[in-house]
Amino acid sequence: MSPRSCAGLPVGALPLRGDAARAVAAVRLSRLAALLPDGLSVRLMDGDDSSLLADFRVRVVATLEDPDHYRMAGEVGNFVADHLGDRGLTAGVFRGGRLVAYGALGLPGADDPNRGRDLDLPEAELGSVAHMSSAMVDPSERGRGLHHRLIDWRIEVAEALGRRHLLTTVSPRNHCSWGHLAGHGIYPKRLVRVGGDLVRLLVHRDFTTDPIFDPATAELVAIEDLAGRWDVFERGHVWGRVAAGDGAARRWYALCGRVWRGRGR
Repeated sequence: MSPRSCAGLPVGALPLRGDAARAVAAVRLSRLAALLPDGLSVRLMDGDDSSLLADFRVRVVATLEDPDHYRMAGEVGNFVADHLGDRGLTAGVFRGGRLVAYGALGLPGADDPNRGRDLDLPEAELGSVAHMSSAMVDPSERGRGLHHRLIDWRIEVAEALGRRHLLTTVSPRNHCSWGHLAGHGIYPKRLVRVGGDLVRLLVHRDFTTDPIFDPATAELVAIEDLAGRWDVFERGHVWGRVAAGDGAARRWYALCGRVWRGRGR
């Protein structure tokens, strides 16, 4: 079955970047805005927001309980400049004039670092890669669904731009983040090393297929063990996270297993 075209662009079309991509992304902000809790607004951020975004990222990273959940050492390029310029798009969520969340989508060009190479995608498909980059939410606004809504917006934009593959890297210990992504069909597919010695999950979604989990191959791996379980990805991938126990006894696990089959669209 030949790949279907993503909404808006036929397969093989040159991927949009810069002002053209911003125009496509801006159209999809209305749906995101309609789903935000009262008192919040959203807009595309641009170069004038560089200091605002940089300061926000530093402040949120400083609040993380586990420093491994986000390490800027694992990034490539200049994150702020790239995601406010031609190489990416960033939706900022505001309460009044205060930035309280953002979601960034990377749009790599031919000469840019591309996570598709970490997944061994064919060279011909690297132009259809988008990076799910990072999303951060101010601690005061967590628990209100902002991360999920920013995931949905970036999925819609990537598909509209004809970017068939969505990829990013996430700390295995940051199960809240990769668990949310898996809930939207962006599954951990491999373990990779980034920034020298950081072990990260490589998460991926291909818009042209709908993989189906084979429950007969199900295996639970404790979150604290996942970074050392390279063998899991030799026979499948991670489909989501599950919890066992309550209160202080609660433990989180990665649900692993093979693909039973994948439906083409």
